[in-house]
Amino acid sequence: IAAPSPRAPSVPGWLLHGAEKMAPAEEERSAGDEPLELQEAGRVLQLPSAATKEQVCRFLEEAGSSAEGWHGVDAAMLGCEIDRELADQVLGFCARLPAGACSLRLCHNDLSSGTDLEQRIFDRIAEREARERDKKFHEQAKRDSAKEKDFAMAAGKRRKAEEGIAVSTSRLAQLDEELADLNLRKKETPWYALFTQMEARPGGSVDRLELSNCCLHATGLVQLTQSLLELEHRGHGQPVSELVLDGNDLGDIAMTALTSYMRLSKHLRYLRIRNVGVTDRGVSQVLSSLVSNKILRLVDLRSNGLASLEVSRAAMVGVERFNKGV
Repeated sequence: IAAPSPRAPSVPGWLLHGAEKMAPAEEERSAGDEPLELQEAGRVLQLPSAATKEQVCRFLEEAGSSAEGWHGVDAAMLGCEIDRELADQVLGFCARLPAGACSLRLCHNDLSSGTDLEQRIFDRIAEREARERDKKFHEQAKRDSAKEKDFAMAAGKRRKAEEGIAVSTSRLAQLDEELADLNLRKKETPWYALFTQMEARPGGSVDRLELSNCCLHATGLVQLTQSLLELEHRGHGQPVSELVLDGNDLGDIAMTALTSYMRLSKHLRYLRIRNVGVTDRGVSQVLSSLVSNKILRLVDLRSNGLASLEVSRAAMVGVERFNKGV
C-alpha cells in the first residue's frame, strides 16, 4: 500500500513513449510505477494527437491486419473526441492482440460531458434513494398507526403518514422524470460511449487500462466498475488486472463504487488512484476493502494531500493485521 502524501509527485502510472507519427513505442516506467511482477514489454501503437477521428479509425483498421506484433495502444491526448465509433475501433484493435498482454492508455483525454451533468445525475440518484427511504418510513408509520388504541391519536398518525407518503411519491415522480432526461443526455458523453462499448464486447481484451487525467466523475466511475465486473463475470477474454485513475477529481463520493469493485473483483491486482481528491474518509473506505481482498497486490494512494498521514497509517496498520499480501 502506498500511503497518501502531499509531497509525493503525481506521475502517470504508465509512460508509453514513441515517435510522433503512429509508430511503435517502447514501454517505459518511472521508478515507482513498476508492478511487483514485470511482464515482457512489447511494442505499443501510438496514435498522434493531431489526427482526426477518421484518420485514427482508418489507421487502426490498417494496423489491425498485423496486430500480432503489438502489445497495446497509446491513445493519450487525442485531438478528437472519443465517441462510440472510435471506442469500438480502439477496442476492436485491442481484441486482436495477444491475450494478457494488452495495455490501453487513454490519459489526458477529456471523457466528461463538459457540464454539470454527471454531478446532477449523482445528486438526483442520491436524493431518490433518500426519498425511497422516507416513503418506506411513512408507510411503516401508517401501518403502525392501526395499533394505537386511542382513535384520535391513531387518526392523527395515519393522516401525518399519508401526507408524508404523498410528498415522497410526488417528488419521486419528479426525480424519475428528470433522471430519464439526464440518462438520455449521458449517452452522448465520451465516458459512457467508451465504457458501454467495453461492456458490449463478448469478452475483455485489455489487461492494463490507464485513464489518468480524463476528467472522470463518480458517475462515470460507477459505469466503469459495472462494465469491468460484467466482463469478469462472463469469464471470456482478458479482464483488467491493472487500473490507473490518477488525476481525476473523484473525491470521496466515488469511493463507494470503487471499493465495491475492489471487493467483488477477482482479477484486479494493481490500482493507482493518486491525486484524486480523497480525504481521510475516502482513504479509510479504500483501505477497509483490502481486509478480505487477497488478489490486490498494490494500491497507490499517493498525492492525496487532503488525507492526513496519521489516519492513513493507522488504517494501514489495521489492514496489514488481516491481509499480509498488500
